[in-house]
Amino acid sequence: MYTQQLVFVAAALSTPLLSSANCMYGTSLFPRSEGAATVEVSKFGYTGLQGPLNWAALAAENSACATSKVQSPINIDSTVQLAAEVPKVVIADVEAAEFENLGTTVEVIVNGTTTFGGTEFSLKQFHFHTPSEHRVAEEYFPLEVHMVHEAADGSGAIAVIALTFQLSDDGTTTTELLTAVTENLAKIATPGTVTETGPLKFAEVINHVQTTPLFQYAGSLTTPPCAEGLTFLVTQKPLPLSVKTFNEIKSVVKFNSRYTQNSLNQNNLLAVGAAALAGAVAGEAAGNGTAAGNATEVAKPKPSGGAAVATSVKASATSKTAAGTYIPPHNHNLSLGTPN
Repeated sequence: MYTQQLVFVAAALSTPLLSSANCMYGTSLFPRSEGAATVEVSKFGYTGLQGPLNWAALAAENSACATSKVQSPINIDSTVQLAAEVPKVVIADVEAAEFENLGTTVEVIVNGTTTFGGTEFSLKQFHFHTPSEHRVAEEYFPLEVHMVHEAADGSGAIAVIALTFQLSDDGTTTTELLTAVTENLAKIATPGTVTETGPLKFAEVINHVQTTPLFQYAGSLTTPPCAEGLTFLVTQKPLPLSVKTFNEIKSVVKFNSRYTQNSLNQNNLLAVGAAALAGAVAGEAAGNGTAAGNATEVAKPKPSGGAAVATSVKASATSKTAAGTYIPPHNHNLSLGTPN
């Protein structure tokens, strides 16, 4: 089962996309141009029509962003299990590594291996998301680092170790790797630019990955084309992050976190919204404000300290006051239910 999950992304992306600077950049699925003085800048973003709500419209291969029922990132709750084994991670320290600004993230090119689930994966790069993409029990973190791996057997299978970071209590303690990475961050403030990091030491990060519990689930790319199939290993406990380092990263990366997706195997939130909107538009055209006869989720006002309670009701055709004034039903507080 584990191997089957991993090969889905390879099958979905069997043709490499040569100019797609995304979170899988540098793998065989999204190869980078070698020896270039600049790097390809992403053709998507996180704001307006370039943002996640419209990713599916930016390119035909992005359709999964709006239709797939297995999308990342997610809120990690009690339904997501911990990994049953500890990955074996080997990353050699380096004096410097290539450091790139893709426009939607900054990325460090390093080599290493992670053995997990009977498969050996080659580390291709790690990149940054601020704020975190995953949430744990609804809590978000100021920073998340994705260490992107590809199966060494050439199958194209992808695994991502997601490191979460929390601001340290004293505001100054930080993970040593981040200090070295951000040493030359100002040199790549402009998208498309390239520089080198300072000396990188990985012992602290490796020890953390191999000693803290890891949540494991099969999800998707968190950037276009949103293909399903990669395995995420998300750290349960965060690494420390200083306020200074966080602000330095945030000043260059800006905001690059995809919104939390629906629970795994549930309808894509964009599909849910599109169905609800289509029903509302059809109802308007019929002159009654809603799709007549369709079941609509009505969110009742939440009690003090409690969550809103959704009740399925039949949408009424019209609503009138005692004086006979028409009140469109869509003025009520309607939440998006599951499409019919």
